[in-house]
Amino acid sequence: ARKPGETRLQLVEKNVGIMRSIITEVLKYSPKAVICVVSNPCDIMAAVATKVASELKDCSIAPGQIFGSGTVLDSGRFKTLLAASVNCAPKSVHAHIIGEHGDSCVPLWSCVNVGGVRLLKKGQSPSEIHKAVHQEVVNSGAKVIKKKGYTCWAIGVSVAHIADVVLSDERRVMTVSTCVRGIEGVEEDVFLSLPCVVGAKGIYQVMDLEMSMEEAELFRQSAQAVWEVQKGIWDSI
Repeated sequence: ARKPGETRLQLVEKNVGIMRSIITEVLKYSPKAVICVVSNPCDIMAAVATKVASELKDCSIAPGQIFGSGTVLDSGRFKTLLAASVNCAPKSVHAHIIGEHGDSCVPLWSCVNVGGVRLLKKGQSPSEIHKAVHQEVVNSGAKVIKKKGYTCWAIGVSVAHIADVVLSDERRVMTVSTCVRGIEGVEEDVFLSLPCVVGAKGIYQVMDLEMSMEEAELFRQSAQAVWEVQKGIWDSI
């Protein structure tokens, strides 16, 4: 479990061995199972799970079969806070947090719309209030941990929602974590969140986003932040 003051990325070495043992056993008995990795840091753990699975004998995983819970929770918080700021229901707000499930996550301001109307005009930069909304999303997990020592309810609801989407084959667009090598110039085997079509077989499709230049650069920085930790364990898996 993540401890007070501990970042998601600092959990990586502790959780790699655990993840290896779990994935090996799950796929031994259920090779077609769709696996959503929640353990933090979930982006790195999803990458680890996929690499472990790909190297198992007599087991062939399909693309998108393993993914991370990613920024589904972050995006939900983002939409809720934005809805409150414009005095409307969260279901009327369409907005995404992409990148790392952590401090380097990226708000896609260029794609935010309320009832089909863009929140920001083309070329307009987010205000200080908008930036404060994003910072509140970033700080939410740490605040909960500081007050009660762990997180459970919010991520539990988010993962239950993901599970329902998979079991019902809803093919809903969700910001789950998948391999982003080759996207926006990312060169490493890094898992980050992007809007994806999710259903009974896992990820069916990664949506083709039109990011602004600034958002694309922040996305690459997020990938690099994750890779700086991941590269220390990657070759030993």
